[in-house]
Amino acid sequence: MKKLTAMLLILAMTAGLAGCKTSTPAAEPEPAAENAGQSAEEEQPPVEEAAAGEVKNIGIAIYSMAADSCVGVVEEAKRVAEKYGWTITLLDADGDPATQADQMNTLVSQKVDAIILNPTDTTSLKPSIEAAVEAGIPVFGVGMEMDDACMSLLVSFAGMDDYTIAAANFEWVAKTYAGTDAKCALISGTAGTDSTNKTEQAMEDVLKDTDIISVGSFDGNYDAAQAMSITEDLLVRNPDLTVIVCQDHVMAGGAASAIADAGKTGEVAVVATVGMSEYLEYVEDGSIDCAAYVLLYKAGGFAVEALHDYFEGSELAEKYYLAPFMATKDNVEDAKNIQFDFNPAK
Repeated sequence: MKKLTAMLLILAMTAGLAGCKTSTPAAEPEPAAENAGQSAEEEQPPVEEAAAGEVKNIGIAIYSMAADSCVGVVEEAKRVAEKYGWTITLLDADGDPATQADQMNTLVSQKVDAIILNPTDTTSLKPSIEAAVEAGIPVFGVGMEMDDACMSLLVSFAGMDDYTIAAANFEWVAKTYAGTDAKCALISGTAGTDSTNKTEQAMEDVLKDTDIISVGSFDGNYDAAQAMSITEDLLVRNPDLTVIVCQDHVMAGGAASAIADAGKTGEVAVVATVGMSEYLEYVEDGSIDCAAYVLLYKAGGFAVEALHDYFEGSELAEKYYLAPFMATKDNVEDAKNIQFDFNPAK
């Protein structure tokens, strides 16, 4: 319980990349990675300096540096940029789409060589992206997808597919609780956003031919306190509840805390998408039973590498996705050593 209390103290500062949601059609689920890569230390080794070349100035329009994962995106981008002797110009929108639109225009006026965009909104940034493209500045999206009109303007994109990630979580639930008439609730992100729509669709698709009983989807708005309150209510209304699936690790912390307070840890499972390595500790101690683990902040470094290839004349895929590693107490040590790779979307 002490660990959960400590976790909740930092949840308010951890919004993740969840503020940037998608509105592209749902893809068919891909199998979750059993072993998504090779061993790697959490602290990245120094990158070797590349041969001297033209110095590029890369603008980063970030969602909010108040979010740990956004900090990770920027740190990864800087780490790789250093290898090429490139500079980074960082502008922080603090979660505000209007601010980010202005910042995109600032980067265009500064004539940066490329822009890495971690968007605050799925639709409103189209004019700003168009302005960059018209000025000959490639825009590389990271984090969460925007609508088709915006995505079509990008030179490429690196992130994750919300449907695939959610399907992996519900497939674990369906396999683990098959034949038990288990009751499952979803604490989703923000109602009406594409990622939440995809998550709810994945729940429906995966569970429809099973004996798992859905008790509904509840909007947690990526807020730990709200998820905690929802869970408290769910436990009262559904005393035989079996499992709660959370759309991100922030809400999972709130759900796990409410379950612990009710004395039901080990009785009511928590399954979640986890995007920060620190949260593996809660898989290890049983607070989170299964995590679709994916280090999305690695997109920052990948974007810089991809832009280097682009400037060297290489053709980029339209989208690159990470596959999740399904982490449980049994394999959490393996999860700690995973090297995630971005692969072209199928």
